[in-house]
Amino acid sequence: MKRPVVLFCLAFYPLWALSALSPLSDDELGQQTGQAFFQIDRTTSGDFDFTRFTFGMDVDVSLNADLVELGRYERDGETAGSSDIRINDFALGSVNDDGTLNPFYIKDPFFELAFEEAADGSEQLVGVRLGFEEAYGKLSGNIEYLTGNIEVDVVGTASPIYDQASFGQKLLLGIAGVDRDTVLSSSAVLVDEDGNEKAIRAQWVGIPNGTTLDCDSGCNLGGLSDSLLSLFGSDGCEILGITTCFPLSTFRTLDIGDADTGETASGMFISFQSKTVYWIDDGTGTETVAGAFMNIPNGGISVDFEESFNGIERIRTKFVDPYYD
Repeated sequence: MKRPVVLFCLAFYPLWALSALSPLSDDELGQQTGQAFFQIDRTTSGDFDFTRFTFGMDVDVSLNADLVELGRYERDGETAGSSDIRINDFALGSVNDDGTLNPFYIKDPFFELAFEEAADGSEQLVGVRLGFEEAYGKLSGNIEYLTGNIEVDVVGTASPIYDQASFGQKLLLGIAGVDRDTVLSSSAVLVDEDGNEKAIRAQWVGIPNGTTLDCDSGCNLGGLSDSLLSLFGSDGCEILGITTCFPLSTFRTLDIGDADTGETASGMFISFQSKTVYWIDDGTGTETVAGAFMNIPNGGISVDFEESFNGIERIRTKFVDPYYD
């Protein structure tokens, strides 16, 4: 059950009304406008109680940091000295060649706390997160380790796949009705170097084992193409011997949101929790593991096959940028 509590509102009244300190009539009140700047929402879901502080504002930011490192501690089964999240040369936004800025856009940032009832009946803090209702822009960095939920839409023509394929693989693609102009798609997630899904301290992103390519358009065999392509699932980071997993460090700049349409991405957040917590957005829960966690929602990142194979170069993020010059 959701119980919204508005802390305060900023309203703009005519100066004469403020000075007179007299009540407004219904007609006068209907002519006034205002916006809630700060709102507190309390929500209960399962065993958790959530308190969210939302700032009703639009933010344009240009940010550079030498290192973003969160959750550095020894974790069972993980590399000694590694971190939940470690990104070198982190940046939000970009700089054009003429020196003008392309800021990273944030709408309605919020801060949220998760509580759970302790054995003595008191409320115990088990999670904290910083999130954005909407986000759009360039995110750059050299990602060494990432713990979270990131799904990358891989969409593009099959031409780069043909460039990687052997003669026999090209023959199999032809049997499936796929030529160089065929538009294929799939979804890539955080994986290990063998193609198994890995949400904790991942260093790779790729098409997970068992996932196939879908034919979006230009299929010479129509619906039969999907049936034939379904026979070729990713296995061990390969489809038809073609690599389908790539180090996160090769993707130096990512688009958050749709760069073609300008559509923002919803549900981006960074959180810290002492146990598994399902953070709720629009009635949908996102499962997070203990430690630091970064969530970029489905559709938040999109690359083509050429970018998958060759990586993405870092865009300029500073007025003097050694990675660009």
